[in-house]
Amino acid sequence: SGGAGSPAAITPSGDRRYSVAALWSMAAENDVEVDDELTKAQRRLRELKTRISAQSKKNFLLERDQQEVVSTLEDVDSGEGTFPDDRKRQLYGNLFFLLQSEPRHIAALARLVTLSEIDTLLQTVMFTIYGNQYDSREEYLLLSMFQNVLAAQFDSATEFGSLLRANTPVSRMMTTYTRRGPGQTYLKNVLSERINNLIEHNDLDLEINPLKVYEQMIKDIEAETGAPCDLPSAISPEEASLNPDVQAIIAPRLSTLMEITGSFLSTITGSLDQVPYGIRWICKQIRSLTKRKYPEASEFNICSLIGGFFFLRFVNPAIVTPQAYMLVENNPQSNPRRTLTLVAKLLQNLANKPTYSKERYMLTLNPFVEDNKARINKFLNDLCEVGDFYEALEMDQYVALSKKELSLNIFVNEMYNTHSLLNQHRDVL
Repeated sequence: SGGAGSPAAITPSGDRRYSVAALWSMAAENDVEVDDELTKAQRRLRELKTRISAQSKKNFLLERDQQEVVSTLEDVDSGEGTFPDDRKRQLYGNLFFLLQSEPRHIAALARLVTLSEIDTLLQTVMFTIYGNQYDSREEYLLLSMFQNVLAAQFDSATEFGSLLRANTPVSRMMTTYTRRGPGQTYLKNVLSERINNLIEHNDLDLEINPLKVYEQMIKDIEAETGAPCDLPSAISPEEASLNPDVQAIIAPRLSTLMEITGSFLSTITGSLDQVPYGIRWICKQIRSLTKRKYPEASEFNICSLIGGFFFLRFVNPAIVTPQAYMLVENNPQSNPRRTLTLVAKLLQNLANKPTYSKERYMLTLNPFVEDNKARINKFLNDLCEVGDFYEALEMDQYVALSKKELSLNIFVNEMYNTHSLLNQHRDVL
């Protein structure tokens, strides 16, 4: 079994006993000279995972910097500034060790900051304070922080329909968590091949919006005849949906779209064992907190909340924008890009309570939703079937304290920004 101190030990054991291999791994991490082949391989694996964690942070920062390019640059002081001296670095070290080892402080701060402040805080929390994304101790501490945040979110909820759906610091936090290394690895392993196969078919047009189909039909007629089309150019979506030619175009597209989405669904539901432990544990917390807050909630409603996290925050963004997740080398062309969007919409309607107020044409895909509802609900419930990590974390904390030195790689700006937020809310904290 995986040891509590081993980066690979993502699935915790409920037993307090630890195997010889686990203790051997802990010893290897605590400067004991062990040079057999297994230990060398474990050391190499830890090094690779550390590099992956660092690259994941770089990717997150690059994406954030791209978004900031469009914002107005502010004047900055051209002075060199000062670097914290040894005493201040020691104090900051104590502060950030406290923040890392006592997640309730960050959980409280995350509920106090504004939307404009949360992204900077999340960068520091997800990729620096808990930046070793394959270390079990840091992962469990981060999940403990999530438990605090989610519990507070549910306690303050006034109605079921608003839970975890609005764009709040908590929802941003959940989305950012999925961008860590394990989540990105899962998306690449599970979705990359299927998405790449789809985007090769640039000529496959699966648009099912009747108005768009009608408009394209007129363009095609005019291109073929070289003369203006006799059909009226300005009609309502309802009128377009009643046009026999539009219906004839859409009918086979519906079948193809449901077939493609079904293949995506099969791939996802078949990947249960590959879903990162942390993602599954958050799903488990959502189910547990929902049942506690709303004991009368139906299975359908509970699964809709779990699906809101797993699909809306995790899987679907990667399907809609695979280039942002490095799942494809080139940006998809317009037709496959639209197909991916429709696949994501259909998966979301399947996993969540669908609303068709703006896109009534999605009603035509209801047979797919009805046929697969039980299947996806089973998958969402199966996601929650993971053990807790509390005893493993207790052991990891002990091992961490026994190490000669704990280090944290952090930018001065991250230290300043976090300190500033803590100082701003210190009366509440």
